[in-house]
Amino acid sequence: MAEGYYTIEKEAQGEITEKKSRFICDLYHVESEDEIKDIVEALKKKHYQARHVCHAAILGDDSDVLKYSDDGEPSGTAGRPMLDILKGRELTYTLACVTRYFGGVLLGTGGLVRAYSDSLMAALENAQIVKKQLCRKLSFSMDYQMIGKLKYVLDDYQAKMLKEEYGTMVDITIAIPEDMTERFKDYLTQTSAGKIAVTDEGTYFA
Repeated sequence: MAEGYYTIEKEAQGEITEKKSRFICDLYHVESEDEIKDIVEALKKKHYQARHVCHAAILGDDSDVLKYSDDGEPSGTAGRPMLDILKGRELTYTLACVTRYFGGVLLGTGGLVRAYSDSLMAALENAQIVKKQLCRKLSFSMDYQMIGKLKYVLDDYQAKMLKEEYGTMVDITIAIPEDMTERFKDYLTQTSAGKIAVTDEGTYFA
């Protein structure tokens, strides 16, 4: 399993015009093939007067699910070039859809590849790309006098406080990168002389 991946945070759009044809690229964060299908079908209904709605998508923590379609454009001129760009940016869980309104002038295969690629690049310029990192969720309890020191060192371990509840002890839950987990556990053991027991609640991407 990958220890991290890049994806887009939310929907973004870019548009170019090439010889009177409009190329509108919509970018989406997606989690499944069904979601891809639903979005493409919705775009075709929305842009029912458009000539083509081509798409490319990558899914999976290891970017191992690849989908693309030329939607009637000459083979290899739309979906595949878009997919190559997504792969080049190391993006996953990402869908790119380009809607083309034909302007009456044929672009040729080279022109189509450039137009679909340029529209996707325009959308990527407007997108917020984030890295999702494999993290562990750790829970433990500590004395009140230790909480200040803990908060001070969290950044050193790239950890994030998820929960802190105050009772007889302070109950803490943090998210920490997988590769920092053992070092952080060692820190807690040394700091508390072995008095802090850590519960490992498993991994997730954050």
